[in-house]
Amino acid sequence: MMLKLFLLFICCLITLCKSFHITPISYTLLAENIESVVNLAGKVQEKRFFLQISNEASPFFMYVTPCGAPIHWQLFSVDKDMSLSEELDVVSSISTPLEESEKFRLIAGEEDKKRMTFFAHRVPKKVILVVRASSPSASARIFFSPSLFRLEEQYPPLPHDTRLATNVLDDISKKDEVSAQITWKISPQVRNAEPGRYRICTIVSRQDPEFAGMCDDVEEGVEAVKCVPQMNNSVVMGQLCRDRTYYVTVFVRDQKRGSSSAYEVQTIQTPPSPVNEMVSRRKVPRNIPRKQKKNAPIILTDGIMGQVELEPRKASVLNMKFFVHPLPSNQSQKAYLIVHACDGLIRLNLFRNGKLLKRSESFSGFKRFVVSNFKAGHLRYQIINDDDAKKTIRVWTSTNAAQSPYPNLPDDTSVKVVNRKCDSATIQWMRGQDEHLKYCVYQRKENSNFLEHLVSLADNLCQGGLSSSTLVGCYVHSPTSAEIETQSVLETIIGNLQPSSTYRLDLLAIPMNRPHPQALPYRTVWVRTNPYCAQE
Repeated sequence: MMLKLFLLFICCLITLCKSFHITPISYTLLAENIESVVNLAGKVQEKRFFLQISNEASPFFMYVTPCGAPIHWQLFSVDKDMSLSEELDVVSSISTPLEESEKFRLIAGEEDKKRMTFFAHRVPKKVILVVRASSPSASARIFFSPSLFRLEEQYPPLPHDTRLATNVLDDISKKDEVSAQITWKISPQVRNAEPGRYRICTIVSRQDPEFAGMCDDVEEGVEAVKCVPQMNNSVVMGQLCRDRTYYVTVFVRDQKRGSSSAYEVQTIQTPPSPVNEMVSRRKVPRNIPRKQKKNAPIILTDGIMGQVELEPRKASVLNMKFFVHPLPSNQSQKAYLIVHACDGLIRLNLFRNGKLLKRSESFSGFKRFVVSNFKAGHLRYQIINDDDAKKTIRVWTSTNAAQSPYPNLPDDTSVKVVNRKCDSATIQWMRGQDEHLKYCVYQRKENSNFLEHLVSLADNLCQGGLSSSTLVGCYVHSPTSAEIETQSVLETIIGNLQPSSTYRLDLLAIPMNRPHPQALPYRTVWVRTNPYCAQE
């Protein structure tokens, strides 16, 4: 009865403070079986909470998940003889450490940057949780329950072995990039759950992502994010630069609870560029889908963009033909193919005069192929659906690369954040290889659940910008003759941002002197603004 009166008094006091615009007290009430997000951003980097314990005879399970910085938590019991006014005086004064008071007894505590767990057979009915952070941009997720089953239901279960296996796929015909296959084990609870409940996502980044996966944070340096259904235990991450170190994070996302659990972070080192770029002809293994009912192939016109659709069925096939006419001098020529998969994964088989020449891995977005030493004949492009979703694909092919409606981006398409303030961010990128390009920047302020949006929704990659983003502005750059010979760096400032906020920034490049120009994106970057303007 006394506990109910105490909790009622706390609620009334908080309501009274809000009504009269009084500075609120530095503690509040946390309920069991509900994950609470504790924001420690600001000058007050310590918060205190009364935990609502339903039955002191029950076990006590608690998870504390740090986000943004290491978290130090402490759990205290309260002296039964302490009056309510004494409790409020001591607890509301953060300047007074609870461990220095004889009225409070330390039960447990821990500090870490990884998810922390605590178990006790029982705890008193009245306990106080203290949460501290060393950084003004930190937050923590708190969950406690008397039920082990409810605890395991809150966070996606991981297998006993949480290590990742990595295999770098080095196609020496690609001098600037490689792919990496990431493999993991799946817990039976995730594999056998109702379809669609879980998604397994992989983040590849250039910096050690200390808090990626478990928090609604995507840190700077992210190169790619790709998600697969809960039955899949591997993914191929493409377009990785050579001779670089990458950090790979795999996490399981619970679509029902909005929570995540991360595997161990794995590093991969991509190989340097091959010394000999002359690739000898090799027999390509024949891995062609089973024969289906044949349809007449689509005839592609030289230099004309076409758009096709794949049926919503895995392994459905679409065939296209492109005829290459001989030059008057009967010299060899090159044929260029651009495939832009707008909304999902596909594969491509490329045939030259009936013989299989190239078999691609699964990919989405933009992909360019070149067929060399080709005098005359026909090329057949076989596009294969890699899942059960309907696909829209744009295809362009020609023997003249200058007619391409797409920009020629640099090998390094990363966007770097070089300066951050409370209300702005400065970004840099390598300019494209075309003489006249327009660069457009889009921004989207991320909410507290933006990671869930990131892993569950797919934007159409053929549409300029993002449907949920705002156009910041466009910048036209025509390089000087000196810049054409070098890879110059471009820079811009994105202003009017809010303090202590996370923004997604997308940069698109569009050619200015091409008919029907098409935009291509640089790598997405996330930036978090500084919490205080006074510090700058």
